[in-house]
Amino acid sequence: MKRTFISITVLSIIALLTGSVNATPVSRQVQQASLGQINTSISSQATEQLDLPLLVKTSTAFFQSDRYQTESQMLIQGGNQGAQFNAYAQIKTIVQSNRKFRAEIAFTSPGEKPKQSALIISDGKQVSIYRPDLRKYAVTSYEAFDQSDDSFLIGLSSSFFLVMPEDTRQIIASGVLSKNNVLQEMGLADNQQFKGDKSTVEGEAFYVYNYTEPKDGFTFRAFVQPETAILKQLQLVSKSEGLDVVVTEKIVQRNQNPTVTAQTFKFTPPQNAIRVKSLSISPF
Repeated sequence: MKRTFISITVLSIIALLTGSVNATPVSRQVQQASLGQINTSISSQATEQLDLPLLVKTSTAFFQSDRYQTESQMLIQGGNQGAQFNAYAQIKTIVQSNRKFRAEIAFTSPGEKPKQSALIISDGKQVSIYRPDLRKYAVTSYEAFDQSDDSFLIGLSSSFFLVMPEDTRQIIASGVLSKNNVLQEMGLADNQQFKGDKSTVEGEAFYVYNYTEPKDGFTFRAFVQPETAILKQLQLVSKSEGLDVVVTEKIVQRNQNPTVTAQTFKFTPPQNAIRVKSLSISPF
């Protein structure tokens, strides 16, 4: 399957921010859905110097545990030659080091009650995708799912966590990062496109880390609560061949060390479910 620009961009950004490489036309009005409002309207005040101590605290906290449960709201907006599209989703994902995850995804529309659209489970080696509306499921390798169009739908923050090798996560969690080495460890020491701004979103103050890739036409933003060093929102803005896309994930709740059992990352097909070769969960 040919990967979409969104998938390629997400994976490229994640690789960049985890040190794998060395190296927005945002809508003013965002529609409200039953999952709540995700606002991409930002007022910014440029800062003279990147807040490195906050970056250290945020990174250390984000990777402190080997597993997390995240509840988030995702809004996907796009436009191409006058045609506009929006998709909303509620996402509940448990992630664990060594590529294990369990994601429950519910797409919804304004005024409608969310209904589970897909269940995706990874045992670290293979990924099972189940569509309850179709009563169909598919099983693929972790690598194949990771390269697919749908991989980012488990949540940008969860994807970011999963790509981090466990030994590297442990090093970060141990507190070895400092303002003197954090950019080097992240592969951003010589990157002039990584910046930070103080911004306000819906009256709430954030420090926003921005990475812009002029060549590929995307901007990635991480919204951090300055007082707590907690990552609250991620946003991807991309432009490619006339297609404008904004993907925003608002983290509602993220808890470390959720209870997991032997069944958490194991998929058992429901009775009468039909296995198929492939199965898309994309709303488009």
